[in-house]
Amino acid sequence: MAGLTAFFDSRWLPKAVTPSPTSGRASDTFVGLGRAAPVLQIMTGAERGAWVEAVRWWAAYAYLEEAGVPGFATLKRDARRDVTLSRFLHTQTQARLALMGATRGLPVALEPAKASGGPGDVRIGPVFIEVVTFAEDQKLQDYERFRQSCQMHLLILDRDRDIYWEGDLPELLNGDAFETWKKRTEEAAQQCAVSGAAVDVLSSAGRRLTVHPGTAPHGTTLTGDIVESDQGKRLVGKVRGKCAKTQGAGTAWIWVEDHSGLFHLPMPFAEMSLADKTDALAVLFGPLLGEYVHVAGIIVSNAARRRLPLPLDEDAHRPVAQGFRRGLPLDRVRETIVIPGRILLPEQTNVIARMCDAEGATLDWALGRLGVPGGVTSLLADSSTPHWVSPLWTP
Repeated sequence: MAGLTAFFDSRWLPKAVTPSPTSGRASDTFVGLGRAAPVLQIMTGAERGAWVEAVRWWAAYAYLEEAGVPGFATLKRDARRDVTLSRFLHTQTQARLALMGATRGLPVALEPAKASGGPGDVRIGPVFIEVVTFAEDQKLQDYERFRQSCQMHLLILDRDRDIYWEGDLPELLNGDAFETWKKRTEEAAQQCAVSGAAVDVLSSAGRRLTVHPGTAPHGTTLTGDIVESDQGKRLVGKVRGKCAKTQGAGTAWIWVEDHSGLFHLPMPFAEMSLADKTDALAVLFGPLLGEYVHVAGIIVSNAARRRLPLPLDEDAHRPVAQGFRRGLPLDRVRETIVIPGRILLPEQTNVIARMCDAEGATLDWALGRLGVPGGVTSLLADSSTPHWVSPLWTP
């Protein structure tokens, strides 16, 4: 905690849990990292893994600063100015990639200059990388918050009334439309409580919500609206923008750090095998790589899943791409898929592959350089002693 505070400054935690005034979205707060980060951990038994994840964050920053990596001061300054989920994911990815490169004995630089002027994101040996973060679709986030607001409103109406609700929550409603729907549900709840008869509330789209007298029988459900969004199309659009911006940088790799955009349930992509994911992304990005020949390749990576024990390493060597699945101490599973561009650069592709292959050892390597020779295992040596942990434990 002290190390992260030293990096972000003493005001980082209040800013981290406050919606960004520029985005105006609560989803862009630091705690929006949710299940993928050690912030306000509420999962039983998750404390050790969450703490190790916090150590991973700190170790990357601490090593890069101690090693005097070029561009680190700029990275720190930008992170302090913008403590939001989107900026943090970008900053953490830059630091993690630089550390992975250093682990392989390669010279690294943060915020390296582009050939056209202006900074890039990270350079590792001959590899110039631009980072793109890909979070959950705003449309899905908006409806999830709306659904929760609807359910909270209905729970309030249930107080002191012997009633229950079933059926369909409305489509996304804003402003006056939502207030009108709430007023109609209030009237329906009162009518049902007085008359003892079921009352329907229809939304403008015809979605039917019914309030019944009595106690809800087993199996009673409330169903939200179906929100459709083409995540592949959204991802290609975001990467296309970065491809266009890097045309003046010379040869560049695009690293996509996915945070609940593709890999999280219930996305069908998340359930595919590593080989199928690799093939699917190769097909998705094929036309883009043909259009922007300066792009050496596109990499998509995610580490939101948690598993204990960690799975065995898995590789997917496909005709035009390769996938890596690696367990990261203590309970993270990272999947990384590398799709080389049309102009093959074996040396650079090999650098990327070696980094992905050995990522599981990166944290112990960094800890060794920072004076913790036993690595993660030594830090957890005394953690078997039973102790009480607050459900709002924050590393």
